Amino acid sequence: MASVLANNGVHPLTDKRLMSSENVSRVLAVMTTAGLYENSGQWAYQVGLPAKSGVGGGIIAVSPGRFAIAVFSPRLDSAGNSIRAQQAIDYIAEKLHANIF
Repeated sequence: MASVLANNGVHPLTDKRLMSSENVSRVLAVMTTAGLYENSGQWAYQVGLPAKSGVGGGIIAVSPGRFAIAVFSPRLDSAGNSIRAQQAIDYIAEKLHANIF
């Protein structure tokens, strides 16, 4: 799903539109403002990618028009976000100069 969001709603392998561009923008906005619970603001400032975490230890992040990242590591921080997944995505985003802000 993250790759569809990164590709403006179009599946990157089939070229089938799965979401409207308008809905992609809305989803990415919500991911940016609330995707990592109470750490969303700090994440947006530091990493600068819309992301969504799950309490199972997974995080997806999107660089619109460029790429998507999915990382899984079950150890969580106090906010319920994977510690290692955050570190991995932060590292990749920094190396690729992907911060959208």
